[in-house]
Amino acid sequence: MRIFFLFFLVISSLQLNAQKQLVLMKRGEVITRFTEGDYMRFKLKNNTAAEGLAVQFTDVSIITLNDTIFFASIYKVKSKGHRKPSGLNKVGTVLMIAGVGYFAIDQINTLFFVKGQNGIDEGVAVTSLSLAATGAALRFIRSPYQKLRGLSLRTIDPSSRYYRYD
Repeated sequence: MRIFFLFFLVISSLQLNAQKQLVLMKRGEVITRFTEGDYMRFKLKNNTAAEGLAVQFTDVSIITLNDTIFFASIYKVKSKGHRKPSGLNKVGTVLMIAGVGYFAIDQINTLFFVKGQNGIDEGVAVTSLSLAATGAALRFIRSPYQKLRGLSLRTIDPSSRYYRYD
């Protein structure tokens, strides 16, 4: 019985020391999520850059290996790879696939089903290139930094409903 009680205490204490997460929220939805141990980059309100390995998140600051950065001094957070794709990113992906697919279908159609036509149709090439270029612009042109204007930066622990186990 004592061993079971000791085991229970050890397991419950591990839950209390679990990693905190830093979330960027907008209207109750998590936009970006960071965990302790992530390498973070910031642009501060005094036009300087700060970066470092996040060691600990407190309620008002981020403690890195080199510095302590207060939430109030952060202007932008580099969130590349941490946030979900936007609607424009999804539309850009669809346009890229449509442009390449349109060109491929036309080439297959010309090769197998149309007699006497060789080469690439200029109208199809212009249309497919326009679709693919527009899609690439929507898909890949995006700032890696997320402004904090209108968003809230919060530190959460495992008891929060926004916490996500990875």
